[in-house]
Amino acid sequence: MKHVCIIGGGFMGASLAQYFLDAHVKVSLYEGFTARRLELMKDESFQEVHFLETIEECKEVDFIIEAITENLQAKQQLFESIEDYFPSSTTFCTNTSSYLISSIAEKVQNKERIIGTHFFSPAHITPLVEVVPSAFTDAHHIQKTMTFLRSIDKKPVLLKKEIQGFVANRLQSSLSREAMSLVQNGIVSAEELDFIAKWSLGIRLANTGPLEQRDINGLDTHMAIVKYVYPTLENSSEPLSIHEQLIENKRFGMKTNEGFYDWSKIDTQQYLAKKDDVLLNIIRAVSAQYKEVDK
Repeated sequence: MKHVCIIGGGFMGASLAQYFLDAHVKVSLYEGFTARRLELMKDESFQEVHFLETIEECKEVDFIIEAITENLQAKQQLFESIEDYFPSSTTFCTNTSSYLISSIAEKVQNKERIIGTHFFSPAHITPLVEVVPSAFTDAHHIQKTMTFLRSIDKKPVLLKKEIQGFVANRLQSSLSREAMSLVQNGIVSAEELDFIAKWSLGIRLANTGPLEQRDINGLDTHMAIVKYVYPTLENSSEPLSIHEQLIENKRFGMKTNEGFYDWSKIDTQQYLAKKDDVLLNIIRAVSAQYKEVDK
């Protein structure tokens, strides 16, 4: 049985622990905040997790999976502080969603064992994992990571080179920037924009990728469109004012009950559970299509 040690018991770390347990992987988890660790320990779904009070308690582990806050300095310091605890055979995975893997490995001596494993929220449901090596990452750790992820029914994609935000978040960032711009400029409300995205792009993207769709529509047709539309697209290299104003007003979204939407009167736990059910049904439908094609 494989053994993973998750560092960070927040939303992502807990979600990963849940998935690994369901996949019959031994899980140890280190969470530095005592209150959060005790909260997880009381949860029946985490009864099989070995909770650690110090990281060095973790022994004979195949993978260290870092799932702490998205802060470059914190990630650098973490890997630098633990590299002597584990043999070179232990693979160090970072779940960063934006930073270059080589930057995270900057202060580590054995850079060859650090690799990016970008899981997507909700991690216990979403199949894709972007596997991102740096120029230093050894081929053995790359292959080991890919083999492990496939063995637990994730769908890993190995990026050919590292880039800030990787692939999915770059696509998502471009879409969200344009979405915020359209709302900021009074073209459409946040609710209307999300409705449009869900009932056009959202439905289609589960079945047809953006480049595949261009082929289906015709690249010549697409060329005519983009020559007219590209010059008008949002291309700011700084966060938009609508985003900054929300942050300044401490409207961080669901976590503060207010963002683009008012979440104060919604049972968010129940709301997210329903979304998870819908997502599972979409995954089943898409998976069934791929199985049919493979026959």
